[in-house]
Amino acid sequence: MTLKKIIMILTLLVISPSILFAQSADFNEYEIYSTARTNPNPYTYGGLEPEKSLFKLTPRNSINSSGLGGLFVAETAEKLTAKQMVISSKYKYHKLSSTKGQAFFTTEEGDVSSFETSLTWIGKWAEWSVTVPIQEWSLSAPRTFGKRADENNGLGNINLGFKYTDLKDHSYYRFAFGISCSCDTGNSNDMTPAGSNDETTTKIFGCVTTKETDKATANLELGALINKEDEDWFLYNFGITYELTDKVSFISELAGEVAGGDDKDNLDMVLGFRLSPVKDFTFEMAYYRNLRTYRQYGWDNQFQIGASKKW
Repeated sequence: MTLKKIIMILTLLVISPSILFAQSADFNEYEIYSTARTNPNPYTYGGLEPEKSLFKLTPRNSINSSGLGGLFVAETAEKLTAKQMVISSKYKYHKLSSTKGQAFFTTEEGDVSSFETSLTWIGKWAEWSVTVPIQEWSLSAPRTFGKRADENNGLGNINLGFKYTDLKDHSYYRFAFGISCSCDTGNSNDMTPAGSNDETTTKIFGCVTTKETDKATANLELGALINKEDEDWFLYNFGITYELTDKVSFISELAGEVAGGDDKDNLDMVLGFRLSPVKDFTFEMAYYRNLRTYRQYGWDNQFQIGASKKW
């Protein structure tokens, strides 16, 4: 059975029960902010506690690629509802086109498919997560890499995440910080073109989320990637969200990494939306456009589709 067939089956298993049995969400009952407890049941849509949250409940609140609460790439400081489990799945696809900023020859090509499943526990003061990627790749670039055409599939590097969220709200912003670790699992050497390799990379980050208007928020994340491709990288991410309707959120991000000088940096623009047609279920689509790349296996465009379910 191919990776794409496995992805289709798993996606149907996650989505079907939610569509059949969940009821439509109604966001009109919640308050934007209150210093007193106004809702006796904290297990509300969007994973937010109305009595403690500075931010309005919207579909933007879901799980990012590291398995923590955030946008598509970045972590955010918004506090999710305590004592709930979230399972999320994402499918990503891109065509390989370069290495370390050098474009492939016209006859060379490759592509990567990844199916990532995250299990996230939301505690009273922190979030914990584990993300398991299953990847498939093919590459035919003998002039660039000096290797014959090849392909493979299997387990990528498992990611463990932690975010401390028990910091108080300020007038229009709040902070959070955390750490995530990409562990060397499986036969990583065989999955290098898909982004996994035989090293353990640690991400340390801090983020601040601000309320701009009743419908818009901004998010800034800064941090470091330790031991990525045998170097330490500085990372930054700036994101903006806007609520198109009560059930649809638009998200945009600029996600970058810098390793010293000599133009060793990656920068991606991410555009997408999250949709919550029913309670406790979120669907998402995103498009990544690479603006600058120093990846060993670089790409120009990446597409992402995913879903999450809360319990």
